[in-house]
Amino acid sequence: MATSISTIDEYINQFDADKKAYLVKVRQLIAGLVPPSADETISYQMPTFRYKGNIIHFAMNKNHLGLYPGPDAIQHFATALKNFKTTKGAIQIPLDQPIPIQVITDIVNFNIDKLKDKQGPNWYQSRGNWQAAEELMQQIIVKTSLKKEFKWGSYIYTHRGKNVIGWGGFKNFFSLWFYNGVFLEDKEKQLISASEGKTKALRQWRFENVKDMNAEKIAAYIQESIQTIDEGKELKPTKAPVKAPSGLFLEALQADKAFNDSFQALTPGKQKEYIEYIEEAKQEKTKQSRMEKIKPLILAKKGLNDKYK
Repeated sequence: MATSISTIDEYINQFDADKKAYLVKVRQLIAGLVPPSADETISYQMPTFRYKGNIIHFAMNKNHLGLYPGPDAIQHFATALKNFKTTKGAIQIPLDQPIPIQVITDIVNFNIDKLKDKQGPNWYQSRGNWQAAEELMQQIIVKTSLKKEFKWGSYIYTHRGKNVIGWGGFKNFFSLWFYNGVFLEDKEKQLISASEGKTKALRQWRFENVKDMNAEKIAAYIQESIQTIDEGKELKPTKAPVKAPSGLFLEALQADKAFNDSFQALTPGKQKEYIEYIEEAKQEKTKQSRMEKIKPLILAKKGLNDKYK
C-alpha cells in the first residue's frame, strides 16, 4: 500500500477492486452533498472534504470504513449511530453492510450547516494585508509540478509526497517556509531557522514588503528544494532516549517481579505512555490512584491506550 498519498484518487487506487468501488461510492455521495466551493484534499493521510473547515474525513480499514466527522456530529446523531461502533471522533461502518447513505447525508449536511456562517481566515485583517504576496505565490506555484495538500491548518505544496513549501502572512512579515531548507545553497543569504535548537530541516524566508519578493529568485529556491527531494536528501528523525521509571512507579516495579516482568515485556512506546501517565500526576495521592488503575493493564500486557486503537 502506498505510504505517501497526495490526492484522493491516489488514495482510492491503492485498494483492491471491491474496496476501491466502495470508496468511489462514498466519495461520490459526499461530493454530491457539499457546496461547489468545497475542497477535496488529503489531510492526515485521509480523503477529506473541506468547506470553511473540515466537513468529514474517511479512511478504509481492513473490515470497516472509518468516518471522522468530529465529536459534535457523532454526539448529535448518537441515536442514528447506535448500531455502529463509535468513539468520540470516529464511526466504524462494517464493509459487509450497505453504505448508510442517509446517515452520511445527515452528518455531512449537519457539518455544512455548522460551518456555513464560519468566517474563513482573513490574513488581511488579523495578520496584515498580504493579499498581493499571496497572489504572487499562487502565480509562482502554478508553474511548478507541486501538489497542494492541507496539513496542520494550512496548505502545503509537496513533491513525491514530501513537503516542499508553505507560506503565510503575519502582522509584520510574510513568510515562506522551505521544509528541506537546511540543504539549500541560499544564494540570497535570507533563510533563517525560526526556532534555534528545535527546528531541524525547515528554514524561513521572511519579507516585510511584497515589493521585495522577487518571483524568479523564489522560484529558483523552490526548484532547488524539489531537487533535494529527488536526490534523497533528508534529515532522519533522531529517537529520544528511552525514559526510565522513577519514584513511586519504580518502587512498585522493584517490589513485584511479575509486575516488573510484564512492564518490561511491553514495547518502549507503551512503557513511555505509562511512565508519563504517572509523572503527570502532581499529588502522591493521584499517583497512587493511577498506579492502582494501570497495574491490571500492565499485568495483562496491554498498553494504556490500547482500547482506543
